[in-house]
Amino acid sequence: MKVLVIEDSTKLQTFLGAGLRAMGYAADVAADSQQAIAYASSHDYDIIILDLMLPRDASLLILHEIRESNREVEILILSTRDQIHDRVTALIQGADDYLEKPFSFDELHARIQELRQRRASHTTTIVNCEDTGKPKRYLDRLIGNLLQLCGNDLGEIELVISEVKLEQLLQRVNLTLKGLARDKKIRLRLPRGKLPTLLGDAKWMEHMLSNLVFNAISHSPLESEIRILVHDDQDRCAIVIECQVDETFELSLIKSYSTCLNLEVSSCVGDDERFRVCISNLKIV
Repeated sequence: MKVLVIEDSTKLQTFLGAGLRAMGYAADVAADSQQAIAYASSHDYDIIILDLMLPRDASLLILHEIRESNREVEILILSTRDQIHDRVTALIQGADDYLEKPFSFDELHARIQELRQRRASHTTTIVNCEDTGKPKRYLDRLIGNLLQLCGNDLGEIELVISEVKLEQLLQRVNLTLKGLARDKKIRLRLPRGKLPTLLGDAKWMEHMLSNLVFNAISHSPLESEIRILVHDDQDRCAIVIECQVDETFELSLIKSYSTCLNLEVSSCVGDDERFRVCISNLKIV
């Protein structure tokens, strides 16, 4: 079995590479996004092990690039982060499994074997989803992972409703994605002035916005601009992400769980040919 390890720490590269080879795997190691994408595009790996904490948000960029190429490879995320938001973000972008550090090699081996069996069970016909172009098994597994993370067999999202300061929420999203925007020389403009306080689940709202802005950055041309606008009307408000994209991005998964949050997500292309995504029905405190 061929495994690619993507890790920037020299110590962990040596540790993981040697340990995997001792288990009988053919293991390659990449230290940065350029090397990782070059390896992934020129070799047929069974498993990719990706550290989530690469500098400048490179991990999510690598994950996105691999999934956009439609390569059939299982991706296991390694991370010291143990929050549900971080897991959901990785799974939304296309990861297959998530393993927290520190971990034992026995546990890593078990996860690899589980992914290997999952891969083998899908070597038969792969049906493409007409709406997204993604393999159906990928979408089914992604939705299943999200429901499993929510810990509810019925698929209901567990919410922690509280007051959410929109200004702080947008600043966190900006902080998370500013490295990716900087790499593409994209200006990310946040709304000015006083912003309302909302009533909702802070982590899920941050996850939704981060995912939408990430996709806007990924699909926008170099040196373009992404604007986040806020429109309020009495006790409700809407957040609009406005961008110039080379290709409109998929919203079906965001829409599927936005309904659980009692929110509405819509998109359109305006007369100015800019793509707009709107999250509406946000309740103002």
